[in-house]
Amino acid sequence: MKFFLTTILVTVFFGGIFAQQKTVTSVKKMVVIPAGMYEPFFITKANKPLRVASFKMDETAVTNAEFLEFTKQNPKWRRSKVNRLFADSNYLRHWQSDTVIGIAHKNIYNSPVVNVSWFAAQAYCKWKGKRLPTVAEWEFAGNGKPLNSKYKSLTDFILEWYRKPNPPVLPNIKSTYKNQYNLFDMHGLVWEWTFNFNSFISKGDSRGSTADEQKAFCAAGSLDVKDRTDYAGFLRFSYRGSLKGNYCIANLGFRCAKDLK
Repeated sequence: MKFFLTTILVTVFFGGIFAQQKTVTSVKKMVVIPAGMYEPFFITKANKPLRVASFKMDETAVTNAEFLEFTKQNPKWRRSKVNRLFADSNYLRHWQSDTVIGIAHKNIYNSPVVNVSWFAAQAYCKWKGKRLPTVAEWEFAGNGKPLNSKYKSLTDFILEWYRKPNPPVLPNIKSTYKNQYNLFDMHGLVWEWTFNFNSFISKGDSRGSTADEQKAFCAAGSLDVKDRTDYAGFLRFSYRGSLKGNYCIANLGFRCAKDLK
């Protein structure tokens, strides 16, 4: 009888934990980003100010719990089955198994999913009837004014975040700040994939042969940029330029966007 009661209690305890942690909101809240002008970070002949049409964007990054539901319904994107052309060996390495995040990682169910490739992020967004935001959309929305930050400028906040090592356990979403567009954690929690993350590519190596490439790279990296004091921008665009689509990195996640009808 004692064994029977203990078994029930353990089942209820663990079952309650997993039931709570696996609860996923069926429809993730999206906010409307108004139309506006985006000035590319690098000002070159090819990079001219462009108008960003109004669009929708997830208010937060996609969480581990949300991505877990994706892997359950899309077996080819499980850790043991994914094609290595589309995700390297680090893919979802922080989970216990293919479809189990694990009780040892109980605090990250509501944290941004990381160790996901561009291809996996794309597939998730498509599964949700959405897409990844473009660089122009992400930068336009991401540079919105913080509403609840102690820092005098967004750049100061971002640079302070860049100085810190990755925490052992990623904080939950909505743990940093909300900006003027009602987007949470655009900076300060994880880096995020964009649809055209590698849209500026030099020919050969960083020693490009054209004037535009020489200004955007090499020792002339600070020439012809929108704002030479935007050190955070330099780091962000440099980071994007170093990525490949199948990379899975411990501080790189994503959020989805959607066109307005």
